[in-house]
Amino acid sequence: MDNLIWDSMMKRIRFWGLWASLAGAAILLQSCSELKESLPVPSTEGGVVHEEGWSDVSSPTFHGRYLKAAQPPWSDQECARCHAQSYVGGLSQVSCFTCHPAYPHAAQFPQGRHTVYLRGNMFPLDECAVCHGVDYNGGQILEKGCMEAGCHVDGSGVQKSPEACNTCHGVFRAAADDFLSSSPPKSVAGETDSTVAGVGAHQVHLATGNLGLTVKCQECHTVPSTWNAPGHIDPPPADVEFNDALANLTTANGSYTPVNVHYDNATSRCSNTYCHGNWVADAASAPANRRWVYVDSVIVGSNASPDWKAGSAGAPCGSCHALPPQGHVYITGCNGSNCHGDVVNGQGRIIDPTKHVNGMINAGRTERPF
Repeated sequence: MDNLIWDSMMKRIRFWGLWASLAGAAILLQSCSELKESLPVPSTEGGVVHEEGWSDVSSPTFHGRYLKAAQPPWSDQECARCHAQSYVGGLSQVSCFTCHPAYPHAAQFPQGRHTVYLRGNMFPLDECAVCHGVDYNGGQILEKGCMEAGCHVDGSGVQKSPEACNTCHGVFRAAADDFLSSSPPKSVAGETDSTVAGVGAHQVHLATGNLGLTVKCQECHTVPSTWNAPGHIDPPPADVEFNDALANLTTANGSYTPVNVHYDNATSRCSNTYCHGNWVADAASAPANRRWVYVDSVIVGSNASPDWKAGSAGAPCGSCHALPPQGHVYITGCNGSNCHGDVVNGQGRIIDPTKHVNGMINAGRTERPF
């Protein structure tokens, strides 16, 4: 009797188990069918399941428009499920970077990685503008701007365009219109050591310090009007072109002009510049009461060729012209301040940088061209 009851129970269990399995399979098939019907029409390229026009920026079904309009807001995990967390292919074997190399960004991209990418790809800011807008403050494809708190703002929190000079070289958090902040350090590669050519003696030249008049960027470089001006974003080293007046200054009453003024990238040295001693002072053009200081008919500089990467040791006092200069009468005990007191003090220190390396001779209370 017990065996009969047990057999009967097992038959019932098997029957209901089979029924449940069949019912579950029917539900599963129905769900798969409904899911399949709700999928977008597959494209023919690589079997990727996206709507037609998904990769066509002019199409109303362009994926950028879809992502922007998605409600609730889209998550990058939607893309990552098929294209991998790093968007390099994943299950789909299609990399997002085939079409746009900078986007979509990995989570770490804003935390410094985009600067490495930009440097490595010659600063393609037009790629950023496609999504973030031409003013980088949010665009039609992506509302998020580049100039939000913690990103492209200056030290006071004021929005700063990624096209500002000191974004790539100089002091990033300084105001964009701060002239000195646009000069290295840092270099475009982030270096700050003066032994690197991209840093070198930039600050020494540009800062009105102890030695001379402030040198402007255009003295040694062609300053671009826009970030993408021809020749601006080029592989290093930067072009050094002495197009302005100071390095090429004519002296000797207009009769002596420096020739072959240039900078040698191989040796990191500039040569034949007025500002490092390639000049001539002519006795004939000097005031009559000053001609006695000329040993011969001219006084000349030393035409030094300092090492751009050597710091202050590259151009020590007395390297651009002797103390006193060659051709200048030497008087025992004279320290320069006797005649040039507006420029130098009794200890030989420059007291008025605006009157040194400025194309003028300052003697006593008079100032005249070479």
